[in-house]
Amino acid sequence: MSDYQHFIVSDRLSTPNKIETELSAIEVDRNRIVQCSPVRRLQQKTQVFPLDVKASVRSRLTHSLEVKEIGRQLALMVLTELREEQGFDVDQQAFVSLVEMSCLLHDVGNPPFGHFGEAVMIDWLRTRLPRLFKQAVGKGSRQWPMLITDLQQFEGNAQSLRLLHSLQGLNLTLSQLAALQKYVRGAYQRQSQAPWQQKPGHYFSERPLIQQMRALFPTTVRGRYPLTFLMEAADDMAYGVADLEDAIDRGVLSLAELELAVLGEGNDYLKTCWQQAKVGDPDFFSRFRQQLNDDLQRLVSQQYLAHHQAILAGQHNEPLLAVEQAPAQALQWLKDFARRQVFNRREVEALELSGFAALKGVLEAFAPLLALPAQEFARLDSRQDAESLVLRRLYHRLPPRHLAAYQRDSRQTALFEDATEREWYFRVRLLLDFVSGMTDTYILEEYRLLCGFQG
Repeated sequence: MSDYQHFIVSDRLSTPNKIETELSAIEVDRNRIVQCSPVRRLQQKTQVFPLDVKASVRSRLTHSLEVKEIGRQLALMVLTELREEQGFDVDQQAFVSLVEMSCLLHDVGNPPFGHFGEAVMIDWLRTRLPRLFKQAVGKGSRQWPMLITDLQQFEGNAQSLRLLHSLQGLNLTLSQLAALQKYVRGAYQRQSQAPWQQKPGHYFSERPLIQQMRALFPTTVRGRYPLTFLMEAADDMAYGVADLEDAIDRGVLSLAELELAVLGEGNDYLKTCWQQAKVGDPDFFSRFRQQLNDDLQRLVSQQYLAHHQAILAGQHNEPLLAVEQAPAQALQWLKDFARRQVFNRREVEALELSGFAALKGVLEAFAPLLALPAQEFARLDSRQDAESLVLRRLYHRLPPRHLAAYQRDSRQTALFEDATEREWYFRVRLLLDFVSGMTDTYILEEYRLLCGFQG
């Protein structure tokens, strides 16, 4: 029996009435994922250049589609080697689909303006939440330090899990949800440099789900689900070259600047790839990317197979591309160069400043909803007095789906010691779910409206 039969399962948190095979359950997941709104919203979320109207420049959606295709190729290559070299009998369709769909979903939890948006949100949460809690609740219980630590962090990977499971209610298989988890630490737990704990992978609100997942996959208590390694590698391969290609297409970086740096600073392997792709020809970037990706795919497959037993046991503690081999080092150089020479450009930073103003402005506008005691917030929709006039209108801008999740979770979620703190915790989550789910253009429109500039 293949060890993958322990990892590729049809189990869901909410069990359907009909009995599902592993393959049929994975196919149901694909249908739900492709049609869900968080995937559609990726088309108006930043990859590198916020608010770009040029169709050839990548959005989060086009980036995720590229990651999905690279993930598919990696999964097929690994499967071929598993069968030929190690005699594993693995369901190909289920294996490939789990990798593909985790690649498509890997960025759905990212807020407007990407990683810059994450940093803005974290700064606001750490600055404003303590005082808002004191106004609304007062003194915290012994559990409160852990809960506010959880709320004062924001991470796209953790938000992806919350979005798909708690807000969208897709009821995906636990295999598919586990494949999304890059990190094993909860946001409520102390940060450490232990493997896969550098960032939070889930919030306290999803802790019951994580407990079920770890009961089914015990190796994920301290290690990753095996197929997550392939998703991560596909993501790294996709943006390593693409961000530079977009920068040149956008005119932020010239091809001559990049060539000068590659030939002056790159390793011999990177220089050879560059020269063989024939810079200046119309299809140069396509050939350059393909040659690099072909070699990286072979390297990823080799690393997966070399560490296969440790990966299955949850004991492999490094990304597959964290190796001192020429293709991986070339990819790392390209990513480092993009960080130095693209993300710090004046044009990119100017767009991010627009995002800073919008994100902080919207959060601050809705902050009075968090300052209300629970009883006042509960009555807000029915109040007609002048004092609540603005607050009621802010309340009405919150999405019905998010409000329904707040109503459900603030009353019955387990593991909270104090009901008042639970209500306020999920009220904060309500605001974060709303803001982080916005596209770049939507949050700018919302900010203009709140500032009185609409129309």
